[in-house]
Amino acid sequence: MAFDPNNKGFLSLVPFTLPLALIAPYAFVASRFRGLVWVWESGYRPFWICLAALVSLAVISAVLLHRLQKMGSTLYRVGVVIATVQTAYLAMSERRHSLLVLVFALFAAQVFLAEKIKNVLKLPFFDSRRRWWESYPKAIPGLQVEVSAENGDTMEVRLSNFGLEGCFVFSENGTIPFHPQMVRIFTGTQTLLEADVEAVERTHDGFGWGLRFSSSALEGDWSKDLQDYLGYLRRSGYEVA
Repeated sequence: MAFDPNNKGFLSLVPFTLPLALIAPYAFVASRFRGLVWVWESGYRPFWICLAALVSLAVISAVLLHRLQKMGSTLYRVGVVIATVQTAYLAMSERRHSLLVLVFALFAAQVFLAEKIKNVLKLPFFDSRRRWWESYPKAIPGLQVEVSAENGDTMEVRLSNFGLEGCFVFSENGTIPFHPQMVRIFTGTQTLLEADVEAVERTHDGFGWGLRFSSSALEGDWSKDLQDYLGYLRRSGYEVA
């Protein structure tokens, strides 16, 4: 089965690379891990202070990212800077310029991961686009949406985010009392899209669901009218994924 990084499990694991970004250069600054032996025996404070800070940032960032809060991404980036500054100082003070290659390789890898986190948080089934002061997110105008459960129950909802990977729906009339298994997007009597979905994220109040489209949902026959309508919204200044 292919690895899928577009989930909260991936987001929660990435911050724990921060302590490794500090430990690895100390492990390779001298043969047989003598750098780590030295910081252990000498109690070298800058290393231990940085390690404690990075572990704390990793734990807090992981919790926030699991909750899909952008502050977790910011804290991860702060940790990347701390680890890079400390290990670059190690390489320069020991005149091990070759160690800088490892330091900046780790930095580049973590910048890549930071960008990946940013992109995952923007996925339409994770991003409801509701601001903290809003009771409900703004709906995409002109579209009607109906979600269905496995047992046939249906409920009309509103669409706040939409993209190739999925969408985010919410109800203004109460909680959505089931896990949606199918979504239908329509205008009047014309169905624009009908697709199987996986419910991957539920808002804490139960009024919204992030829905991930099945792998074949948007292949081939999904209506050109929907694509044209979303294109019209983009040209009108409405942000659509």
